[in-house]
Amino acid sequence: MGRRNARGRWRNSESAPVWLRPLPVVVLLGALTFLVYLNSLQNEFVFDDVGLIVKSSRIRDLRNLPRILGAYGHPAYRPIRTASHAIDYALFGLNPAGFRAVNIALHVLNGTLLFFLFRALLRNPRPALLAAMLFVVHPIQTESVAYISGRRDLLFAVFYLAGFACYVRYRETDRVRYLFLAGFAYLLSLLSKEMAISLPLLCLWYDVVRSIPAAEGNSPLSPLRAVAEGVRTAVRRHTLLYAAGTAGLLFLVWYYVYRMNPSQQRAMYGGGLGPTLMTSARIVVHYIKLLLFPITLNADYSFNAFPVSRSLGDLRALFALAILGAVVWGLLRLLPSARWAAFGGLWFFVTLLPVSQIIPHHEMMAEHYLYLPSAGIFLAAGVLLEGALVQPRRHAATVVAFTLVVALLGVRTVVRNRDWRDSQTLWTKTIQTAPGSARAHVNVGELALRQGRSLQAFREFQEAISIQPDDAVNRDNLGVVLLRHGMFDEAEQQFREAIRIQPRYVNSRVNLGLIYLNRRQLDEAEQEFRAASGSTRIASAFRGAIENNLGVVLALKGKRQEAEHAFAEAVRLAPRNADARANLGKAYLEKGMAREGIAQFDEAVRLNGSNPRFHYMLGQAYYQEGEKEFAAISLTRALSLKATFPEARSLLDKIIRERASEQGGRG
Repeated sequence: MGRRNARGRWRNSESAPVWLRPLPVVVLLGALTFLVYLNSLQNEFVFDDVGLIVKSSRIRDLRNLPRILGAYGHPAYRPIRTASHAIDYALFGLNPAGFRAVNIALHVLNGTLLFFLFRALLRNPRPALLAAMLFVVHPIQTESVAYISGRRDLLFAVFYLAGFACYVRYRETDRVRYLFLAGFAYLLSLLSKEMAISLPLLCLWYDVVRSIPAAEGNSPLSPLRAVAEGVRTAVRRHTLLYAAGTAGLLFLVWYYVYRMNPSQQRAMYGGGLGPTLMTSARIVVHYIKLLLFPITLNADYSFNAFPVSRSLGDLRALFALAILGAVVWGLLRLLPSARWAAFGGLWFFVTLLPVSQIIPHHEMMAEHYLYLPSAGIFLAAGVLLEGALVQPRRHAATVVAFTLVVALLGVRTVVRNRDWRDSQTLWTKTIQTAPGSARAHVNVGELALRQGRSLQAFREFQEAISIQPDDAVNRDNLGVVLLRHGMFDEAEQQFREAIRIQPRYVNSRVNLGLIYLNRRQLDEAEQEFRAASGSTRIASAFRGAIENNLGVVLALKGKRQEAEHAFAEAVRLAPRNADARANLGKAYLEKGMAREGIAQFDEAVRLNGSNPRFHYMLGQAYYQEGEKEFAAISLTRALSLKATFPEARSLLDKIIRERASEQGGRG
């Protein structure tokens, strides 16, 4: 055992016990993390994983990395995460276990960074280890670790912690290079997730806390005086740095809120500042409850899984405000005597600030928001536990209690990992946890619709509408079910209601256009498709599908040149859209451009070889070009896929007769 000073701290890392030295600590944290997350490796791609990974074309080629990172213009949204997925794809293909293994490794890295950072703050490895152990096993982290798209939280935390560690090192050494490294890490953190914006504020509070004068004798400073002294000392020493940091922070707030605004949320929850603040108070208290008692976890807190407080008389909000007041008072009381425990509480509030709805955000609350803020609570817990461990009478009981807590947290994490097994399991579990979650009912309904269970989809979408009748997505989903069952009038009513709620909702305009197309109301169909195509916030593949529909309408209206242009634009935007390829090929064929038509039909067949219509159209093109052998092969393939295909049978019979006649003539 190493020698400790009067406060229970080991004089240096070499004097600490072997199990508190860096290498054993890293091994321990790694073993704990892999133990509790091992069962997540068998999980499938879930929810946003499908769009960000499975259907993403950008991550399929590492040559896209410069473009993703913004080498040729604006970077992709959260480019560091997207780049990491591209690297994962190069290594593992579409094997979700590989992506999740990287998530687990990043979680180990964050736990390790926390240990070294807290050890530097506390000058004591034991409470730093206790805090890091709580961080890696706590089940609140499953939404970031067991969910592949949670990579955003893991990556931004890696760079955030590295940046803060560099800043701490800068304060200890006055070497400017550490300040530049902190700034570089801050940039990488922001490119991983915008929540990193709070790092300068955390650095400011670190300066304030370390500047608080030490208590003298038995008369410690009052909490308010301690804070005032810390602020005065910090500002006096670092005025220029804080001025530059404030200007930079204000610029970032402007950029992310008004220039970029990835959230697209404008209105405050509850319709005003008062309801938003009351709801935010309840959210923060709920977060604290989840960290202390992570029994009931939920993947969704949207409407109406966490109801908004709308009245000043809401007792839940008043109770939450009282609790937060008590917590703030407790942190102030801790500052003079246990400054780093108090700093842990400040860490929690500062890092949570960007998602506290001061500036409206589309996701009211989420458990993954706690990934980094939770580290502050664990820092405070480590400091307080160390205070009990240095007392001989409490040492054994504290060790037993801590071990039991870590074991229980680990078991809860293992159990929670199972909920993320696949989308069906996740959203079914969410409905059980929060029956008022409209999003969960929508997601279960969409899964049922894709699997052909229309009746269940209809029921889920109806339930979502009963919870949130003014949501355009819910209306559109119900309309899709009705449309598939040929209930055009009822579907039209739902699509119109969706557009009334959200005039720029593209999906409903496209679906309404399809209804008009089916009815041969071509002018109305063209109007809806053109309105949908004019949206600036849709993916290229979706825009290509819209252009293809527009081309069909224009062709039916006899506007062949415009139709050809629309089909060509559809192919440009969505090269893998087989229908657009086939329609463009047909347009070429009608102009007598058989070779160009063959090229498009051939590509359509390559993209979707199970569609007999594409083989038939390819056969037509070959026949028009005089290549009857190839035409016969394509038509035979069409008939093998669809035996009752009279057009293909008629053309094939015609080719057979012509070949027989030609052979008879030669004989």
